[in-house]
Amino acid sequence: MQTVTSGKVQSSFGAVVDIAKSGEPVTITQYGRPTLMLFSYADGEALLRLRNLERVQRGLADRLTKVDALAASVTVDEVNDLVHALRS
Repeated sequence: MQTVTSGKVQSSFGAVVDIAKSGEPVTITQYGRPTLMLFSYADGEALLRLRNLERVQRGLADRLTKVDALAASVTVDEVNDLVHALRS
């Protein structure tokens, strides 16, 4: 990964873009601090897919936790009553 200043980006945007398009992410700094990253469109799409997948996984984990808590509160007799009710 290369790091460039915002001034370098302003004066040599084409060269910085070429670096990112080649597959190497570029960190852009302002006042010595990283503020942005520039990477290829394909890499950006992949990162967004990963971020969305993580959100879905967190949502599923939250739902499973709630289901586990609910399942722990159900008695065997309640399950048997439900089974008998569904069979009739």
